Amino acid sequence: MKTNKMIAILLATAALAAGCQKSQEYADVVYFTGTERSPLTNVYIDGPSSIAVSVTSSAKMQHDVEVPIVVDPAALEAYNAEKGTSYALLPEGSYSLSTTAALIRTGSAVSDPVAVEIESMDDLDFGLVYCLPLRITGTSDGTRVLATSQTTFIVFNQLIKTRGVDLQGRWQIEMDNTMKGKPELANLPACTVEIRMFAKGWSSMSHGISSLLGVEENFMLRIGDVSIGGVEEPKSILNIAGRGSSLSALDNPLSLNRWYHVAAVENGSTLKLYIDGVEVASVSSADRDPINLGFYYNSSFCIGRSANDYRRFNGMVSEARVWKRALTPIELLNNQCYVNPATAEGLIGYWRLDEADDRTFKDISGNGYDGVASSTPVWTEEIHCPVVE
Repeated sequence: MKTNKMIAILLATAALAAGCQKSQEYADVVYFTGTERSPLTNVYIDGPSSIAVSVTSSAKMQHDVEVPIVVDPAALEAYNAEKGTSYALLPEGSYSLSTTAALIRTGSAVSDPVAVEIESMDDLDFGLVYCLPLRITGTSDGTRVLATSQTTFIVFNQLIKTRGVDLQGRWQIEMDNTMKGKPELANLPACTVEIRMFAKGWSSMSHGISSLLGVEENFMLRIGDVSIGGVEEPKSILNIAGRGSSLSALDNPLSLNRWYHVAAVENGSTLKLYIDGVEVASVSSADRDPINLGFYYNSSFCIGRSANDYRRFNGMVSEARVWKRALTPIELLNNQCYVNPATAEGLIGYWRLDEADDRTFKDISGNGYDGVASSTPVWTEEIHCPVVE
């Protein structure tokens, strides 16, 4: 039988690693379809829904073969421990499998689909990311199972309906009375700032800067600067400025009229920028001073403004957070819509920006870093998070 080239390469690599010196006889194998690229499959749900999984053979079957599948909670525990993720096991009763054994029919190399049905979201906690780990336990005819693709993890992201605020390039949210000069915000060796943003227009000011959140001259996440060279539209470039230098995502200009999740992550030795959980720029920061979020330079920590000429952001924002640790790319990607402040390690400030008490936006981290709007808040219409394109 003709062997799938990629699987043959994987088997050859395994053979070489084992120290084999002779030409190998490659056995045919089965594996979860798609796991040769990644064991994870991300899906988005906001109610009852269905996703299909299948099993692939490296060669067409000469007879019907059944491939038993089980839910394996231990595999999820091991994955979380290895990758630093915190996926919750999808609760029993919230889902069903159409069958417990995939069937690869005679003459085919791909099984009939196995449907995973989400029957109810009643037992799913708000904001948690759930996972269903499925493992192949064997085959009815003894065909080998490829160990590296024996398990697949279906990650269920809950679509959240929320709203944000429209800063309109004319107002901001300031933490002047709550964060300014606070000693616990100084000397941070690691830090993450993140926010969801939707630009309606780039800055019309001569400097071309649109401020998102942070502290001017220390740790300010922003868009644009006419001094950025080598790009057609410097006003659309995400950058982080402060502590004597800046870092710009030159190869990833932002577009108007779409939602992004953007973040700056400092781990004490490297400063990185992320767009939608993907690293887009980095620079060594080992010689920079520690971060001070209580710093004051014509303004304190702020959402939508910096410096004394305001540098406001013309657009909508939601889910603004700051941490005293470096978040991982997986955390940035999977938690862009919500985190549980009661269990979020290292959370300094969290402003969901979905409600306010008059002009006061509560910091739901519990640390009391409330922000005050400079004008009556302008709310967006209902938005879905994340945006699934």
